[in-house]
Amino acid sequence: MSAIITSPAVDQDQALVSVRVDDLIIGRPLTAPVYDSNGVLLLAAGKFITADFKRILRQRGQGTIWTTAEDANLIRLNLDVAAQFQRVGLDEDIANRVDQLVGSGLMSVKNQGPAARERVVYHGRKAYNLERLEALAGQRQATSESLSSIFKEALQGKSIDSTAVTQMAAEYLSSLGDDTDCTLTVALEASREQSLADHSLKMSTLGMALGIEMNLDEEHCKRICIAGLVHDWGMGAVDAELRNADYLLTEHEMFQVRKHPIYTVEMLERMPGIPSVVPLIAYQVHERPNGFGYPRGIAGERIHLFARILGVADAYAALTSPRPHRPALMPYAAMECIVRMARTKDLDPEIVRALLRVLTLFPIGSFVVLSDGSLARVIRRNGDLYTKPIVQMLQDPSGATVPQDRDEAIVDLSQRTDVSIVQALPTPGSNELSHIDDFLTLKRPRL
Repeated sequence: MSAIITSPAVDQDQALVSVRVDDLIIGRPLTAPVYDSNGVLLLAAGKFITADFKRILRQRGQGTIWTTAEDANLIRLNLDVAAQFQRVGLDEDIANRVDQLVGSGLMSVKNQGPAARERVVYHGRKAYNLERLEALAGQRQATSESLSSIFKEALQGKSIDSTAVTQMAAEYLSSLGDDTDCTLTVALEASREQSLADHSLKMSTLGMALGIEMNLDEEHCKRICIAGLVHDWGMGAVDAELRNADYLLTEHEMFQVRKHPIYTVEMLERMPGIPSVVPLIAYQVHERPNGFGYPRGIAGERIHLFARILGVADAYAALTSPRPHRPALMPYAAMECIVRMARTKDLDPEIVRALLRVLTLFPIGSFVVLSDGSLARVIRRNGDLYTKPIVQMLQDPSGATVPQDRDEAIVDLSQRTDVSIVQALPTPGSNELSHIDDFLTLKRPRL
């Protein structure tokens, strides 16, 4: 490769457009020169885009180059063409590194220690401890703020110490072991902040709970959580107007969003000490078992088990959170949607069954109406009895408030033959969609 050369600043009358270095297609010839933002010549006309050229630009922190509009269309993927395909065009270097991870044995999952589930405390028909609820709320707030701070440093190109996210995973593993239901109630409840950090914390906590339910050991569960915490960092490199759009994105715009796993892998390469499997998991979270995911459109067991677990957790957390272009689905409607996605293999059916065991068909935190007209809130799962969770009574059939300090306020529906859940309600004061069909009426719904 010819060395990168310099020359005087660009003629101000020459119309140039910017092209991201990551979008450059290796092997394409130049009919016009390529410059940096200051007008310094980087590569002369007649030269070729090479892997070394891209590598040197990255080492220099050069994220964008400038050239003529005609050459820009030649040396990068034309979005009109890309929109015809579901798979995202990949940076060759990233693709090769991910392929090396796949071929290094990291796809194999085998416990090296006892299952994390062995340390989980099951509380049966027992109300939440108020002090624990308060402590978990504080933990969530502190973790979300810390994660946001780390995320900002990663976006600035700084090298990130993995100790902080590793500690977050360890703390939540401990909390889930002490009281899974209570921890998930706090972690999954609606938040005023709809930040990337808050979403990542929700889905990583749920993902770790799924790992525990699926009898993975503690180290595997922590790796799931770490990957969940960092998997969406690349979204920060996507135009904020696209991230926060209050309309359905076009295919061109979705193409840009679907490149974010590539950016995430690049950020994680600046995070020494992170488990080697984490970049692979984060890269594959948005792949789908039926092959209709991104960025590579792979299917089935070619997707790492931990990525499939986080894919289910990510879908649930996204569906139950409001987006600029749609309200949140209430938990029961979201679970209905998840079950449908399992049928079409958009999500792994085995992991969806684990989700039902962890959250029940009427997910923890749901407000429900019983067949006798009383009102309750789901507080605990009940094994494989998806439709008969443990609930806390809020109102009796006449509408009178049920005192929460009474033992009879906690009801195990599997032990009652006279009542059952007949209706799920949106969270009071929320704008949640109460039925899956309300969500599916969107022309092109997105999570």
